[in-house]
Amino acid sequence: MTTQIARRLVILGAPGSGKGTIASRIIKTYGMPYIVVGDLLRSHIQRKTEESKTIKEHIDKGLLLPDELVLKFVAGELKKIRDKGFLLDGYPRTLNQAKLLDKEMQIDHVVALNVPNDEIVNRLKDRWIHAPSGRIYNLLWNPPKVAVNLEKKK
Repeated sequence: MTTQIARRLVILGAPGSGKGTIASRIIKTYGMPYIVVGDLLRSHIQRKTEESKTIKEHIDKGLLLPDELVLKFVAGELKKIRDKGFLLDGYPRTLNQAKLLDKEMQIDHVVALNVPNDEIVNRLKDRWIHAPSGRIYNLLWNPPKVAVNLEKKK
């Protein structure tokens, strides 16, 4: 029997670079928790936590949240599962955030997806979302099996 060492991973890449696809394979293979920072922040908004008003105001304006605030959420979540390992998606987004995260905890590996811009545009132009379920479709290679109302993915 092989002992598995918990790994702390970060996946980086532009929207449409394949982070979700690669992440699903990693978590399926290694059984580690997958933390998507955007989902974590939306969860705080839904639960109406103390910080949710600040989060919502920034998101509604299309602004990045203050680094220290995001680190508070991310580090708090990661500390709960640090011994299981994790795959972190959507953070860090800036060099300062990376430095702050590095001070909080050790990251074992970073998976950086570098995809040419023209390929990303091609992938995103056919990407749609089914709002009620949150499922993401690509009309060329992953269309919905039944006709549904889709919204253009932002």
